[in-house]
Formats: sequence, structure tokens, C-alpha cells
Amino acid sequence: MSSSQGNFSTPIMKAPSRFLEAVLALAIKTGDKVLEIYHSNFRVGQLPDQSPLTAANLVSHHLLTEALFALNGGFPVLSQLSSMPPFEERREWETYWLIGPLDGTLEFTRHIGEFTINIALIHQHKPVLGVVYAPALQICYFAAEGCGAFKKLGEDDPQEIHVRMQAPNQPDVVGSRFHPNLGMEVYLKQLGEHHFNPLGSSLKFCQVATGEADLYPRMGITCEWDTAAAQCIVETAGGAITDLQGRPLIYNAKSSLVNPFFLAFGDKARDWTRFAKGITGSPSSAPPPPSPLLKAVINLVIEAGNRVLAIHSSNVRVGTKADGSPFTAADLVSHHYLTERLETLQGHLPVLSGESHDVPFEERSLWEDYWLIDPLNGVEEFIKGNGEFTINVALIHRNKPVLGVVYAPSLRTCFFSAEGCGVFKRIGEDPATEIRPKALSQLRPVVLISNPESNPDLTSYLNHLDEHELVCCGSSLKFCKIAEGEADLYACLTSSYEWETAAAQYIVEAVGGKVEDQRGEPLLYNTKASLLNPYFVVSTDTSRDRKLLGFNVQTLQKLLAA
Repeated sequence: MSSSQGNFSTPIMKAPSRFLEAVLALAIKTGDKVLEIYHSNFRVGQLPDQSPLTAANLVSHHLLTEALFALNGGFPVLSQLSSMPPFEERREWETYWLIGPLDGTLEFTRHIGEFTINIALIHQHKPVLGVVYAPALQICYFAAEGCGAFKKLGEDDPQEIHVRMQAPNQPDVVGSRFHPNLGMEVYLKQLGEHHFNPLGSSLKFCQVATGEADLYPRMGITCEWDTAAAQCIVETAGGAITDLQGRPLIYNAKSSLVNPFFLAFGDKARDWTRFAKGITGSPSSAPPPPSPLLKAVINLVIEAGNRVLAIHSSNVRVGTKADGSPFTAADLVSHHYLTERLETLQGHLPVLSGESHDVPFEERSLWEDYWLIDPLNGVEEFIKGNGEFTINVALIHRNKPVLGVVYAPSLRTCFFSAEGCGVFKRIGEDPATEIRPKALSQLRPVVLISNPESNPDLTSYLNHLDEHELVCCGSSLKFCKIAEGEADLYACLTSSYEWETAAAQYIVEAVGGKVEDQRGEPLLYNTKASLLNPYFVVSTDTSRDRKLLGFNVQTLQKLLAA
């Protein structure tokens, strides 16, 4: 151990303000360089984990690394962009600098000023000094042991900050604008009524430190350089940051630099961890792979799609069902192929199809598990030749979908998910990529409709929404567009059947979205003699945004009762 590490307590405990001054000046100097790039035409690349990278990240990294290493005895510096030393080497560090050169790069690339530069000093696995600087906002938060926590705005004098010690019944919650996830949705649902504010970078922690927010739950991947500086500020201001078991975050204690899921909060008298029931406390850099059963279903659906396309490229003959809806030979070919193959899979479960749904309710009500398929969803799109038709397969367990595959053969695009794995999209032969919903569009949300033809109920509903953009889309692709964040809302105020929605409903729900009827309840399956669905609304937004934009089932309920 170096002598500087042995004398660590001297600069912090005896002269915290002088020590902080040097780090603050460095953060502001680096922020000026970052702002020059922010206001220029910069190029955006990618790190190996596919997160964005700009020249600002590199400039900040180099400036901070060189200056901090030269400050106060030459402590090691660990940065997001460092060549990571092996754990066997860094585990010997008692004291070191940990920096996030540009936290909130997504905000930076989209010209949202909520990005920060983070500098922390770690001693014996704990952050003992933290500086968080937002250059575009000219706001600096800083703290150190024996010094207190402060906020400085522009040239104003620093003001000491404290957390709000007693959170209201409806706490103020901050969370990520660009990274919603199922764990967060589960936590907020179990938390109950709250006010939600999306915010970028480590500014979320700082809102807790100043008492402007009560809670920041994080149920996604973060690394130690993302949290250390802000953790020092929150804890010095009187708050806490713990994992889902209530243990404080610690640093450089394991080979991985990925944090567990955590909660940052001010009111330590409340047990915030109790709302994390059912959420695993450790993030995974990659979702579990699809199960053998899901892989088998995907292969069957793609082959059914190939058979449908063979008919699609020929002269399509159109018939009419008893209810007046169209059908083609493609419906029957897909139906027979899928039905025969699915019956041979795991468990030899019964199959209910849009082309063979006349099973008496007395018989199918006894089914605990069964396959529910729509051999050709969007027959009108198939006939028109616009490509927006799909093949849908769902596995139903106790009246709920637990597996869903939606395949658009003409687009060669497949969406799929099952319990125990993520939600994926695959185009052609490309590798499947996990999809997550984006933040709800606040200014002009995108509302999907099946076609521009008049529907009085839909017209009444849309008239109750704020300003929005209407986009036509066929088949169950509407659900999938919402699941991947390309649209905000789909209200189905016309007749639909259970086989048309089950697979796509699971895709939406697996990313944390909702498919709700006019009572605010999720659609259920095989619970009644009729296979008609009630009217429903599909979205992935939070309860706060639903109320803000009028996207709520109460509006729908009132309209239908009128």
C-alpha cells in the first residue's frame, strides 16, 4: 500500500473544502469541453455493449483521468472507458477515483441537457467524495465526508441540501426516460399511488438528495461508475441507497462492476424494499435464451408463413365466412399445418383456431392449457397485398397467455416471448434482438387504427384525447409496434376474437405494457361461451402518463355507457 493511501484521512477530514475545490474546478473545466462538442455537429458511435459513444465521452475520460491521477498522491483512476484492470489487481486498491465521463449519453445525443460528469473517491469500498456536474444546466452537486452536501447553480453561492425526511402518501418518484422495464413496472404497481417524473443521468439521485423526489428505484443494468458520486451526495444529504434487500451499495468488492438493482430514497423510516416483492435483485447483461418449446413454435410459425407466402404470390381466391368476413386458401393451409404440428408438441395439448373454434364451452372450459392460434390475422391486408398480415400462436395457461409468437411473413419479421425469457424481434436471418418500450411521446402521441373507415365509438374516444397522430396499421402488428415503442396507443372499439389478440397481448405484457378492457382488467381467455373480446386499449405508458394524455379506461367506460 502506498503512503498516500495510508494518509488518506488527512485531505478529506482536515481540509474537505480545499480538496473539493480542486475536483469541482476539474469537473467544470471538463464540462466546458463537453459543451463545445454538445453544441457542434458530433458523430455517434457505439461501445461493445451497444451503448452510444461520442467524442465528448473520450475527451472527458482523458481530461479527468490525467488530472485526477496527478491530484493528491496519485490514486488509481477507474473510468467507464478504462482498460479494466483484473480484479486481482484492483482488489488491492484501498483508495481510488471512480468516474463516469459522460453519464446520460442518450440525453447528450438527443440534445436533452440532462447529462452529467461524475467523479467519486472510493475508500474501503465506500464513496467518500462525490461530484455530479450537469454542464448544460450549469448545476453542480457535491459532497464529502465531514463537509456536507451542496448544490451550486451557475455563479451562485453553494446551498446545503437535505433529503425530504418524511415522504407523502403519494411519493414523488424519478426514473429513466429511455429505459423502462418490467421490473420497474412491477415495483411501481406494488408501490401504489405516486407521482412519476422521468429524468436523465445521475440527476435522478440528486433530485432525491435535494428533497425534490422521494424515491428512485432502479431495476435495470447500471455500473459502479454510474452511481458512486451520486450515492455519496444522497447519503451525505441524509438519504440512503440500498439493494432490494436493504444493504448499501458497495464498490470494488467483486469481479463484476455491475450493480445490483437498487433503491435511492430520503425517508429512511419507510420500508421501500417491501414493494420489490417478486423482483430478482440482480440484473443480467443478457436475457435468458428462448426455451426449446418456444424455438419449436417459432420454427412452425415461420414454415406456416412460407406456405402462406406461396399462396400470396399467386392469384388469391377470396371466399366469405358465415359472419361475412373474408377467407382464402392461405387461412386453411396455415390452420391445418399449425394444428397438426402443435398437437405433437409438449403435452399434446388441444388446439383452438380461428378456423376451428366450434368446440362446446362445456368441453373447452375443462382445458387448463391449450394452444390458441390465428392462422392468418389481417386477411384484408393479405388480400390487398400490403404485407401487414400475421400468423399468431399463443399458449394459454389458466385463462392467460404465457407464450406468444407473432410472425409477419411478407416482412420476414417475428416477435416472440415466453415466461422466463425476454421479448425479442427477429428480421429475416439476422440475430434476434431484445425489444423494450420507449418513453411515451409527451407532445404528439401516436395512436394506431386498423383503417380510416368511420367508427363512431372510436371517433368519440379519440375526441377525448389530447392532440395526437393517427397511423393506420394492419393485424396484430399494432400490438408489436406499441411493444417496441413505435406507437403509444391502440384502442380496439370493434369486434375481435380471442385468437386475434392472445399472442400479441403476451408480447405487450411481457415488456411491461397493458391490454385492458373498459373495467381496467386484462383480457382473459376461455372464460365464457362466446369467444368475442370486449373492447380494449393497448399501451405501455405509466399510470401518470395515461392520466396526463387521457389514455385511461375510465374515458372508454364512460363513452360506452353513454
